Amino acid sequence: MVPKKSIFEKLGLIEPKITDTEEENKVIETQTENIPDPEHVPDLRNLDFEEQKPKFQEMTKVKEEPVSTPNEISDKLDLIIGAYEKNKMLTIDEIYRNAHLDSEVKKTIFMTDVYLKAIPENLPLDIKRETVLNIMKVSNIGLDDLLSDAYKRIDSLNTVLEETVATTQEVFDRNDATIRELEKRIEDLKDVNKNRKKFQEDQNTMIEYEIQKIINLVEFVKPKK
Repeated sequence: MVPKKSIFEKLGLIEPKITDTEEENKVIETQTENIPDPEHVPDLRNLDFEEQKPKFQEMTKVKEEPVSTPNEISDKLDLIIGAYEKNKMLTIDEIYRNAHLDSEVKKTIFMTDVYLKAIPENLPLDIKRETVLNIMKVSNIGLDDLLSDAYKRIDSLNTVLEETVATTQEVFDRNDATIRELEKRIEDLKDVNKNRKKFQEDQNTMIEYEIQKIINLVEFVKPKK
């Protein structure tokens, strides 16, 4: 039974109240409108879901972007830093520091130079050497320790020297290869220009000959004044 409208509803002053029954009918109508026609409904009765499951999972699988792990990022950083270090000018102090060599002069070969500068310059070389060794002995500085330090320093310097030479050669080889490629490209472009120029000359000659031929014919048939 449809409820009667009040005078205010009839005059349009207030919205008519919707009963629970009307609301349910609207929902049913909406759902019914969305139901497809029977001929448009696929027959799923013989569909083997387990057989189609892998395909369905493959279709619905979200493609995941590869994510770099902290270790991979660390390795990439090491490569970048390593490449930077190879092309960085190192001071002597930085070379020694990277080799973890002692910076205290007393424990290094350079202590010999300190003692050498402390004795008169006009003394014979043998006397200078003997004097420095005696001072070292009194100061409880072992000669073997200083020679070992000298060896480590020379080795660290040689290592950097060899790495610099190798890195420089890599740069040369890479740049030489690029230069060869560019030179070949330049020669190819020169050939293109040469062929194009020949093409233009041939085309111009052909067209000019044809134009002249037409002019001659026109001149032949044109009435004389």
